[in-house]
Amino acid sequence: MQVDFKKRLPQEVLAFLPLTLFFPVGFMYLGLLCFFVTFVISADFKHKWQLLRHHPMLMPTLALSLVCGFSLITNPPTDKEYWSHFFHYQTYWLLLPMIVVGAGVWQEKAVRNFFIGALIASTLFYAANWGLLPENTLFRSYIIYQGNKSILLGLLLAVAAAWMLHDWSVHRTHLLWRLLAFVYVLSALILFSKSRTAALLFFLLLSVFLCRNFSFQRWQLALASVILACAGGGLYFAATAPKPVTCLAKEMQDVHRMNGLEIFKNRSICTVQQVRDFGKQGSVSEDGMRLEIYQNTWQLIEQRPLLGHGIGQWLNLYQEKARGMMSEKMTTPHNEYLLYWCELGVLGLFALLALWGQQLLLAFQMARRHSPWAMPLCVLTISMMFAGAFNAILRDALFGLAMMILLAIPLAADDRSQTQGN
Repeated sequence: MQVDFKKRLPQEVLAFLPLTLFFPVGFMYLGLLCFFVTFVISADFKHKWQLLRHHPMLMPTLALSLVCGFSLITNPPTDKEYWSHFFHYQTYWLLLPMIVVGAGVWQEKAVRNFFIGALIASTLFYAANWGLLPENTLFRSYIIYQGNKSILLGLLLAVAAAWMLHDWSVHRTHLLWRLLAFVYVLSALILFSKSRTAALLFFLLLSVFLCRNFSFQRWQLALASVILACAGGGLYFAATAPKPVTCLAKEMQDVHRMNGLEIFKNRSICTVQQVRDFGKQGSVSEDGMRLEIYQNTWQLIEQRPLLGHGIGQWLNLYQEKARGMMSEKMTTPHNEYLLYWCELGVLGLFALLALWGQQLLLAFQMARRHSPWAMPLCVLTISMMFAGAFNAILRDALFGLAMMILLAIPLAADDRSQTQGN
């Protein structure tokens, strides 16, 4: 009984962690600390090593570390911040202990807690919109747009909404309540999260969900045509619409007192027009600096495409290159692909793609075995790949650790590693 309790203890902690993601980052760090303490207490390291040794995520994680080691040799450290940047590239090592706790009922609990967290977060967004929340540390991210934390909340709601759709298709019970919860979370995402990346991500995930059993039936072709027509019409409307008074979410909220739907519409218009104007004139606004950052970072990559400039070098190089430009003070390229390529070279980019490619491969293999965790893993991987094109999804621990916690849920269900380990 005592041995069984020790074994279950890290699982119970891990099942609770998804709920912490919707609150200040200190809750997540505390939860992770509790997990690793219980992981050590649970012992049985020989069995855990057997599970880990055969798990498909070990080799791509090790490959990225080897690339970092190679970069350490070819581009030796130049400042005291080097090791801080180095360990940011090792985020996936934190996932591996979570995987080897084994599959079990904790996974369903984790999903349920993730949904509860999404419902709580949605309620807080609604309350913030109605002026019912005090502006303190606990709720500030729901009241004020706070960059990465606000983006993360939006991404989590997008993933939760997509997982809810999958859960609805698998568990054909309480359909009305499941539908209401989905609409409640989706409405909060679109109207109040103020994250363009998250809103676009949800529609991408919705397309993936709709196409998972695409067989070219008439109704499917008709639905696809309608979706494409709506997307084309939306792009045309955004490109030809009058320029919004501001493209900054904070000003829309604080100065112009726009509601969530107005902010979403204006930021969508701004995004399309920023891409158009940058392509024609090379000009950017404060809200559209990503385009300038991408262009400058690509020029840095062209200087050393094979070996890269070295871990932690992007910031100094970029600030030197962008001196006098609007994006001079940026601290991240807002694109994981460009960052890995710039700092680690082409091998770093391939190592990143290998990690995400392995996740997609595992999702495909799970689908062939009719595992209920195939779609959640696919959704989460696509979310990371998409968000990584616009944000530091791994380079920033705020995003990276949250993704590892969620990845542990479907990846622990990969029974291939368990049967081989036994």
